[in-house]
Amino acid sequence: MKKRHLIALLVPFALAACAAPGTGGTGPSTSLAPGPLKSANLVGVAPSAISSRLGAPDFRRTEPQAEIWQYAGGECSLFVYFYKTAGGALGARYVDARKLEGGAADRDACLASVIAKRNAPIS
Repeated sequence: MKKRHLIALLVPFALAACAAPGTGGTGPSTSLAPGPLKSANLVGVAPSAISSRLGAPDFRRTEPQAEIWQYAGGECSLFVYFYKTAGGALGARYVDARKLEGGAADRDACLASVIAKRNAPIS
């Protein structure tokens, strides 16, 4: 009897451990929402959607399970971190912005700077 209770308690935890964080069971979005682009809109998006909106990154680092893209703004660099989802596709998991002289930069302001520098459409 105790063994059944233990199994009943452990099964939900085992299933939860199998779920990849941030994937929601679906792959990354292949398009960005229309309208003004904010850094939060980049999270959960496929690399192709981001490159179609911002162009090719200025720098790309490839790892076995991840990629890091860097876009140069006027006074900052925008970094987009992609990780493989449970289905194997890359999806943006995190966006960061850094000042050229070091330290954190405002992500949305940096993204706007990247867009302005590249003359990419905002909407």
